[in-house]
Amino acid sequence: MIYINDGSYRPDPKKYIALADSLNKKLKLNDQDTTSAYYRALLYLNFNDLKSVPFPGDKTAFTNLVVAKVLADRAISLKMKNINLKIVRAQICKELAYRYSGDESWKYNTKQIADRRAQFNSYKELANKYYTELAELDKPNAYDYDKLRVNYNYPL
Repeated sequence: MIYINDGSYRPDPKKYIALADSLNKKLKLNDQDTTSAYYRALLYLNFNDLKSVPFPGDKTAFTNLVVAKVLADRAISLKMKNINLKIVRAQICKELAYRYSGDESWKYNTKQIADRRAQFNSYKELANKYYTELAELDKPNAYDYDKLRVNYNYPL
């Protein structure tokens, strides 16, 4: 797992406003910049993960994680071969699956529950697929990747 270690339990987004703005500006000027896409996805992940935003139903965190996934996928599609990017992509999918873990039956109708279950299963499968790929790429840490897999089911 990749985290920002700034000495606190969770990173403070206010400390990274200048970096985030700089990365956003670089990505607007050159959407092919894989390094900026990786770092921006990492910031989105760390400011919207379970430690930073523990409530699974937070819509802003979900939206930011989707943006992070798009950035990570774009960097990978542009042939960035950094294993850290692949780790971040797997973490993002795991966090997106977690965002569906707080669903309660009174909040959603039957169709919404079915749609959300499909989305959860999609993110769960992606996260587990990416962790399997990482285990094959980094055999000495294969056990650790296996422990990070999403092994719970949709709650409804």
